Amino acid sequence: MRFKSTIIGMPFLAIILISSLNLSCISDDNEPDEGVCGGSDHFPYMEEGNQWTYQLESFFMADAEMTVTIAEPLEPGKFKVLIDSDLIDEQIENFWYACGENISQMNTATDDPINNIFRKNDPAIGTIWEGNNNNEVGKYEIIDKNVTVTTDAGSFVCDKITFHIEDAFNVDTIYESSNYGTIKYDGIFLKYELSQKNF
Repeated sequence: MRFKSTIIGMPFLAIILISSLNLSCISDDNEPDEGVCGGSDHFPYMEEGNQWTYQLESFFMADAEMTVTIAEPLEPGKFKVLIDSDLIDEQIENFWYACGENISQMNTATDDPINNIFRKNDPAIGTIWEGNNNNEVGKYEIIDKNVTVTTDAGSFVCDKITFHIEDAFNVDTIYESSNYGTIKYDGIFLKYELSQKNF
């Protein structure tokens, strides 16, 4: 058995610091049809200027704050996203892309959004997809819906999602709101939750 430290962006999220935001490797069953990437009404929080602030608790580093801001639209449904934290020296630039029923996150503008699925629009309990989290490929699974999560930013109705790496001991849990993005991340080595938002 082994432990793995996993980090999600939001996101939202996040997630979160540098390489942890590169989410990829979905299975063929989860690929959206060609031509569906672009503007989408499924993710209302994807708007220029929207900002999330998270409080982080980590086994490996001091507690910290992280801010994620949608900086500008690059084309329909595609946005530049900026990540700031007192744990990093320079702002991190990322990209979010609404892709039909999915949302993708890329580290560069040239990454393929079809193969970088991060979240799904209103997935049913039992929905599973494969993705990369903190440079480790694992499986996401929707295990519950309509779970109320309360943080300093308010109360939110969320999907409860697990992320598990094969042969790893730990299973991390993500609480995702269809209207507001990532609300809470609960892992063995890293925890974070939404403390403020501006929308």
